[in-house]
Amino acid sequence: MINSTQKWWGAALALLCFAPCAFANSSLTMTGAGNNVMGGVYVGPYYATVNGVANTPVICDDFADDSVIGHSWNFTANNFSTLGSALWGNQAANYEAAAWLTVQMLSLNSKPDNGLQVGYLSYAVWWLFDKNAFNGLNSTQIAGAKGWLGQVPSNLTPGQFANFVILTPQGCNGGPGSCPGQEFLMKVPEGGSVSMYLLLAGLSCFGAMLFRRRRASAEGSRIA
Repeated sequence: MINSTQKWWGAALALLCFAPCAFANSSLTMTGAGNNVMGGVYVGPYYATVNGVANTPVICDDFADDSVIGHSWNFTANNFSTLGSALWGNQAANYEAAAWLTVQMLSLNSKPDNGLQVGYLSYAVWWLFDKNAFNGLNSTQIAGAKGWLGQVPSNLTPGQFANFVILTPQGCNGGPGSCPGQEFLMKVPEGGSVSMYLLLAGLSCFGAMLFRRRRASAEGSRIA
């Protein structure tokens, strides 16, 4: 008879055996843009199927690239100790600020009537890495995004975001703007570590952002 402890170790060993294969072929498919639109662009969070895990919320930090619903690509999973391999390089302060803004966005998105603030937060994240992100906004929207940027704490540390994964698309031969999809931030569910979540879910970092500059409706809204 196999007791519960033996079953747990057996499952863990099996996962460890298959993990390299899953990590080497990490892929993401964009499945939804959400309902929030600002400046003619869909703002976060977006939704994707990552290595078979459907309806995963992802936050885009990449205003330079495009993605399309139904489009798939491979990604590399990064965290705050491997930023040199992320799309924007070793910009620790900006990635920490983006993660903090992401936490606020996910919290607000779970409540009704917060679409405006979610839009401000999305543009604040994009502006951290691309100062052209504000070009399509009006003065009120720019002020709203800058308001959130002004609230980012000055004493953030990587340790505060140990439950974040950066999903960096593979194949960006020319840097930002040349990628097959966008880079995303993913927050691991409460109570889980990044390494264990990736092992159990089989996703090395389902990085892909949802379509950023695509026309998404007859009204001309794009996915940011």
